[in-house]
Amino acid sequence: MNNLSNSELTDKIVEKAKSLGASIAGVASVESLKNSPSHKIYPKIDMNLNQNFADTKDNLNNDYIFWPEDAVSAVVIGIEHNADEPELDWWDGKGTPGNRILIKVNNQLSEWIEKTFSIKTYKLPYFVEKGGIFLKDVAVNSGLGCIGKNNLVITPEYGPRIRFRALLLNRDAKSTGPSDFNPCENCSQPCRKACPIKAFRNTIYSAKALGQSILPGINGTYDRVSCNIKMEKDIDEAATMISANEKQQQEVRQLITEFEKSHIKTPNGDQTFNYCVRYCRKCELSCPVGVA
Repeated sequence: MNNLSNSELTDKIVEKAKSLGASIAGVASVESLKNSPSHKIYPKIDMNLNQNFADTKDNLNNDYIFWPEDAVSAVVIGIEHNADEPELDWWDGKGTPGNRILIKVNNQLSEWIEKTFSIKTYKLPYFVEKGGIFLKDVAVNSGLGCIGKNNLVITPEYGPRIRFRALLLNRDAKSTGPSDFNPCENCSQPCRKACPIKAFRNTIYSAKALGQSILPGINGTYDRVSCNIKMEKDIDEAATMISANEKQQQEVRQLITEFEKSHIKTPNGDQTFNYCVRYCRKCELSCPVGVA
């Protein structure tokens, strides 16, 4: 099967991904990703979610992304996170159940591609600072959806109620995108109205400041600092539900925060956790796209 055309290779990979459990799948070129919005602006705004801009804007480059020299294509898979299954998004100390499903499908797809086509694959972690890439950009460049007014990927089939994972290939496969899908153009913005901390109230980023027309939240109004503060409050909620003891609460907060940031080693597989963090999804769940 090594003599397949680039188009045939893509078709077989997408078909296999879905047979393994992916809700949707697509392919994008690595070159297009290097020039995608998030990969271009993040050196300017940094990975620190406590500030909207980096402390320094000197010597900006893409060195924070590890791109294997022989990687030319990216495969992205998506799995629906239906509102009826909120537990898929609950952080339980080992990640989320939904992400574990994504990891399993991605691993199986990687193994199948390597065995069937003798193509080298690179399975990517979720965190960019640990060697990952910006999954929203991969999904958009693969034609699976568009960035919506809630700063999430909106897909025709599932709206923003979906999560992604990706792997890289050292062989060219035909890109499946991007597409011209854009349900947000004349939308009444229920996602922004639903935000409990008004993270879309003010303009944070401008085309001039970032040097590009594609901005967070479409028009630069997504305030990631406010959103991060809400996520920290969600962690506090999880801690207070566990114990009334302030010292124990602080220990739990530290454990959750350290693991969330992925700066501390992953907990042992047999370690038991008696908490889960239920992060806010109001901007996501209020979106009417993809709702049957």
